[in-house]
Amino acid sequence: MDTKRLSAAILVLVALVMVCNAGGAAHGDDEPTATPTPETYTPAEGHALGPDDAYLTIVMYGDFQCEICARYARDLAVLLERYPDDLRLIWRHLPDTRSHDKAALALQASEAAAAQEAFWLMHDQLYTHLADWIDLPPDDFRPLLSEYAATVGLDVARFDAELDSGIYAPVIEAAQRDAQSLQLVGAPFLLYNGVPFSGRDDLFGLDEAVRLALLEQRFFDEAPDITIDVTRTYRAVIETEQGAIVIDLFPRDAPVTANNFIFLARSGWYDDITFFYVVPDYLAQTGDPSNTGRGGPGYTIPDEHNNGLAFDREGLVAMAHPAGIPDSAGSEFFITLAPLRPSHEWDGQYTIFGIVIEGMDVVRSLTPRNANDPIRYPDPPPGDRVITIRIEESE
Repeated sequence: MDTKRLSAAILVLVALVMVCNAGGAAHGDDEPTATPTPETYTPAEGHALGPDDAYLTIVMYGDFQCEICARYARDLAVLLERYPDDLRLIWRHLPDTRSHDKAALALQASEAAAAQEAFWLMHDQLYTHLADWIDLPPDDFRPLLSEYAATVGLDVARFDAELDSGIYAPVIEAAQRDAQSLQLVGAPFLLYNGVPFSGRDDLFGLDEAVRLALLEQRFFDEAPDITIDVTRTYRAVIETEQGAIVIDLFPRDAPVTANNFIFLARSGWYDDITFFYVVPDYLAQTGDPSNTGRGGPGYTIPDEHNNGLAFDREGLVAMAHPAGIPDSAGSEFFITLAPLRPSHEWDGQYTIFGIVIEGMDVVRSLTPRNANDPIRYPDPPPGDRVITIRIEESE
């Protein structure tokens, strides 16, 4: 484990806790609370950090003697810093007392700290110094907890008395019952607004899931009505950091798709997004404000791929959607960088609704990027930015 990196990241979380304390942000330890007991402690509530009205709540079921949990804690600290107004973190205990000989003691120490409004400070101490105590015998670990209590400014005499009395021991069983009722196998386990996290198991993946969740705030209630005039000419100008890409749209060949694209462009949906997927001599894809390749506008549109157009050249503009799922396109689109082969996997599968007439050099210059290939792109470079898409209409 890279303890220096972990320590630095956890310090970020410490700073956030201090900011929240100073500014009155809710985090579960703001108000003095009674000492938890089997009668008063509710594992399902946990310990919270971040604004009450945050759109996204991430619940982490964790074990203080779990190295992967420590990595998650580091990554969540980074996310809290990136999304301070939109993200709320809740910690719930899930100690593995069979495999981890000090998990129970560490849990009780965190609750003794919580009784003094310092759960998150003890949380940070335990994870920051995990490498120092993970292999210690439990008897050698106990004195360290008093040192940690002193470090975070607790009343050590009270902390020691409550910890050694075993008053928090029932919390262990209560937390395990809570996790068992949810059929959780073990820590770490994350919930994003109640939905189990299942993405890429690193900071990149955790951040992608945050962006996808936050995109829901921009969802439209339904697909737009048809408002374009198919007898008119429509042109889209994609303004990028690399230059302009000019596209002639095909309203006669794909009226629903062209109308949808124009609606989203005029609504600002495509402003300040990136080309998140670019493979040279293949295609470049954009259209998702979450920049994950899995986001959409909250609705889908029907396919119009049987319009006689084929993926036989570069510069074709088509709607993207999950392979094999008809009528599932929303806002993402791609530009071909070559004829797409084999043709049966493309022709009649994806709706072509335009062609690049200027700026193919810009498309070719886009930064190669594939976040779905962690082996080739373990840390994908930032995608090239789309500033806006401007629609021009004429007779």
